Amino acid sequence: MSYTVGSTLLGSLKGANFNVTTDQPISMLAGKYVIRRIVVTNASISLTTAAGGFYTAAAKGGTAIVAAAQIYTALTTAGKYLDLTLEAVVATDNFTTNPVYLSLTTGQGAAATADVYVYGDVLP
Repeated sequence: MSYTVGSTLLGSLKGANFNVTTDQPISMLAGKYVIRRIVVTNASISLTTAAGGFYTAAAKGGTAIVAAAQIYTALTTAGKYLDLTLEAVVATDNFTTNPVYLSLTTGQGAAATADVYVYGDVLP
């Protein structure tokens, strides 16, 4: 058995559309895992309006991993990144959900993309 120190990449969505409110699935690379961090970076434009969260089921269902009120205004250029605020349940629960969904409450109002990375620990 091998062990990795620190968190590993559990899933990613490059070029996520930050101008739509439909579900965007993020395939997870582990069967059972703990989410430690979700990072959004490489925004194509300044995300002044986009808001929304991450969920374990489609249509903003299941468990909220990141709240629907999450804003992305810190992403003013492609060189910025944002560590999202995880919901309290993430600090105590492990997950087997695949995929996890990005589902915005409010789109940017213009064409906008960014890259999403989900980090955490793989569980046996």
